[in-house]
Amino acid sequence: MAGIGFRLRALASKGSYLEATTAYLSSAVLSTGPWLAGVLALLILSSTTATYLTPGDRSLLLATIISLFAASLLVVGGPQMLLTRYLADRLYSQDMASLAPTCTGVLFLNIPCALLAAPFLFFAPFTLLYRVLVVTLFLTLTMTWLETTFLSAARGYLRIVLIYLLSYACGTVAAFLLGHAYGVPGSLAGFSLGELLCLSLLLGSIYREFPTARAVSWSYLSYFRPYWNLLAIGLLYTLGTWIDNLLFWVSSQGEIIHGFYHLFPPYDTAKFIVSLSTIPAAAVFMIRLETNFYRHYHDFFRSIREKGTLVDLERARKGMIAAVRAGAWTILKIQGIIALFFCIIARDLALFLGLAPRWVPLLRVQALAGLGQFMLFIMILFLLYLDQRRAVLLVVALSTLSNAGLTLASFSLGEPFYGVGYLSSGWVGAILCWFLLNAHLKHLEYQTFMSQPLS
Repeated sequence: MAGIGFRLRALASKGSYLEATTAYLSSAVLSTGPWLAGVLALLILSSTTATYLTPGDRSLLLATIISLFAASLLVVGGPQMLLTRYLADRLYSQDMASLAPTCTGVLFLNIPCALLAAPFLFFAPFTLLYRVLVVTLFLTLTMTWLETTFLSAARGYLRIVLIYLLSYACGTVAAFLLGHAYGVPGSLAGFSLGELLCLSLLLGSIYREFPTARAVSWSYLSYFRPYWNLLAIGLLYTLGTWIDNLLFWVSSQGEIIHGFYHLFPPYDTAKFIVSLSTIPAAAVFMIRLETNFYRHYHDFFRSIREKGTLVDLERARKGMIAAVRAGAWTILKIQGIIALFFCIIARDLALFLGLAPRWVPLLRVQALAGLGQFMLFIMILFLLYLDQRRAVLLVVALSTLSNAGLTLASFSLGEPFYGVGYLSSGWVGAILCWFLLNAHLKHLEYQTFMSQPLS
């Protein structure tokens, strides 16, 4: 009886913990917001800078910002996932006083990030002013991605959105004004000011939301060993999203800018513009996750804590399955319609973006790939909701490898096959996640009880 009582207490704790993670796992959708806002700002800069920068300087500015977005996201992908778990545990423990000190502790990650950027600062073939601005923007972006996680604890989603919109608007305007006077360094400085404003507003909101007398906490560093798989998941997911771009950049198709940066503008432009199309689906998924799936999810663990019957557990489990299927179908319809619309207007969109007619098929492939990647994203979130870290690690590893392998194959097959790696990896990963998720939900009672200690 003592063993059974222990397992019930463990299940109660697990249920409470999983409820505590809701704000953080659902906020993973919100974490795409900074990236989408950045893409929008980049597209605006792409058009406005043409009025005052030479084609060479304009290419340098855009290559710099794109490369910094990629580098910062790759650097923080793993730590951000790990930090998410740490904050969820603090929320479960009602340890709200440690959030602000942890936020301060995370700021010290600027030190290893600065060491990573040191070779560029000392050896890159640019002026000192340009190198300092690039490193400043890189460090600001990495901290911005990480600190956004803290505000999700307060579910201040609207506040976060407003901060990003205001900051990117100010950065874009400052880049335009300073660029007229000082060229590329001025534009880069203006954009950096917007990012610094964003980080400052985020930090101010965090310290106001979670006041404490403690100065700094390093406890989050202790999570690196026990939760290495979360670190790997975050890194591989980000790498899997960018690996096709990276391979195109260093291929014979890539364009070398100022003898340093490597980009493939047609591919990058098509992928970035399609990423903006996922905003409606992300908003709908947030609503589905918060209102449908979580309701049944909460009922399942509440029934365990309150000694409910097997019928109660089965009812909640079936409700979760129905919510997952309804949510996935809704996303498929919404994002599918958007992808179809992009395919229809691909020629006009290519003309608007300044792409040659031969890249119209690439736009269509990317539109379908965007749907697959978003489905993969939400399936991963559902699996993480159920703490299926091993399954997620397997999926993101396979997705990354398939994207890399098929992208390399597309170089030999020719332009009609460009983007097939990104397209296939998203859909294959999403389908695999779907089967893993349904298999786990089908036996959720067994999986939940048998995973507990016996004594």
